[in-house]
Amino acid sequence: MSAGNYIQLVEVGARDGLQNEPNAAALSAVDKVEYITALAKAGLTRIEAGSFVHPKVTAMANTGEVAEKLKAVHQAFPDVIFSYLVPNVKGLERAKAVGAKEIAIFLALSEKFSRANINQGVDESFQNIVPVIKDALAAGIRVRGYISNLFGYDDFPFSPDDVAKRSKQLLETGCFEVSLGDTTGIGDPEKTRAVIAALNAHHVPLAHVAMHFHDTFGNAIANVDMSYELGIRTFDAATGGLGGCPYANSPKGNLAMENLVRWCQGRALRCDVADVAQLTRAGEAILKKLGKQAA
Repeated sequence: MSAGNYIQLVEVGARDGLQNEPNAAALSAVDKVEYITALAKAGLTRIEAGSFVHPKVTAMANTGEVAEKLKAVHQAFPDVIFSYLVPNVKGLERAKAVGAKEIAIFLALSEKFSRANINQGVDESFQNIVPVIKDALAAGIRVRGYISNLFGYDDFPFSPDDVAKRSKQLLETGCFEVSLGDTTGIGDPEKTRAVIAALNAHHVPLAHVAMHFHDTFGNAIANVDMSYELGIRTFDAATGGLGGCPYANSPKGNLAMENLVRWCQGRALRCDVADVAQLTRAGEAILKKLGKQAA
């Protein structure tokens, strides 16, 4: 497909979404695999399936079992890439053990956020993730990088230059793509414009940048629209608007994948999901299991 009118969708509901849902720990591996399978049936080809983090993150404690069960799903949907978040070398070893083909690593720009999330400072975290990236690449596993606090945090004023420099650092270290996360949903189109201008100024290839917006204040689609106008073609979203962030200031949740697909349709842009109804059913089913109402 040509890059011009094709939007690449990255579904993060089964990891970023569920990891931050208070009732997700009650979901069995079967529940999660049913959800992920429904997402694949909707046409999604890039799906975050879980996270190999510390067992205290109970919502992700059964990721290994999920990954094993997804091997059969992959046979039915061979074009789907399942990705797993890993925080360190130990997490990477667990990902290797289930035959993961893609992992994601996560870093923050805010000292406060970084220490609350992974108990490391910003510089330290960027240094410590390098061996994980190198080890994964040596094993033939591609690596996606997440950067949080895109538009600032309590202790971190908005700094487009810092976003661009850290993005370039991850790409140069070996990540095939960097996803920039508006963790608290405070972004707006003009800030989005400023970030992309900084990326261009620092020669960060936009083809290797994804945007990950939260919809806290209802700006997510406006930010997507601005990003698209300026050259971004990859966006993260979570079916049902699942998730948020436990260390952020009351975020409403991720941009709903259903809304992102409708935006694509309204723009006459191609994406992997042709049937929004199937996607909506997948979202409604997992929300019901979580005891939540559809937004």
